[in-house]
Amino acid sequence: MSASFNATDPSSPLYYLPNQTALLLLDYHGFIISQLAEAGTAALATAARMRTWALENGITVVHCLVDVHATPSVICKGGPRVAAMLEGLKDHREAVDEPASVAFSGQRGEFVVRKQPGIVSGLKSPGAMELLSERGIKSLVICGLSTSGAVLRTAIPATDDGFVVSVIDDACADRKEGVHQMVLETLLPNRAHVTNADEFIGEWEKASGRGRP
Repeated sequence: MSASFNATDPSSPLYYLPNQTALLLLDYHGFIISQLAEAGTAALATAARMRTWALENGITVVHCLVDVHATPSVICKGGPRVAAMLEGLKDHREAVDEPASVAFSGQRGEFVVRKQPGIVSGLKSPGAMELLSERGIKSLVICGLSTSGAVLRTAIPATDDGFVVSVIDDACADRKEGVHQMVLETLLPNRAHVTNADEFIGEWEKASGRGRP
C-alpha cells in the first residue's frame, strides 16, 4: 500500500474530520459492473461497505454518475458511439442504475451529481465542485469504475484542485488487471494515498480513538 496515516500531517486523510471528508462513488452503473465481470462485482461489494461506513460516520457521500439521458458534446471523440450505446441502455433500469447495495437512498449527507456522457472525471459533473466547497470538504476518498478511467481522471486533477485524495483499491476495477495494477501501483501513489478498505477504516478508527488535532 502507499498511504500515509498521520493525524498531525495535513497531507494525510486522517488530519481531516468527518465533516471535511467526502466519499466519491464513481460510475457504479449496472452495465459497467457487468462489463468488469467478477472484478466489478467484488469492487461493488467493497464500495457498498465504504458507503455504509461513511454514512454511519458523518462523512459526505457523493454518487458521481453518467447522465444517460444527455448527449455527448460535439467535440467528444467517439461521441456518436457513446450516444448509440446509451440509447440502447437508457430504458433498462438494471443497466443504468446503481445496484441496490450501493445506490443513493437520500440519507442525510448523501448526494448525486451527473456528468455529460463522454466526460470522465466525476468532479466535472455540474455542481460537484460547488457542493464540495459548500460543505467544506478538504479530503476525498475515491471508489470507482474503472480504475484507468473515472478513478484516475478524478483523483489526479483533484490533487491539483487542493484536495487530499485517497483511493480504495479494492473498490476499483478495470477490464485489464494489468492496467488496474499499473494505475494503482505506479501512476497514483505519488499524488494520492492508495490503500484498501480494511486498512483505511482501521486507521480512521484508531485515529478517532486517539482524538484528532
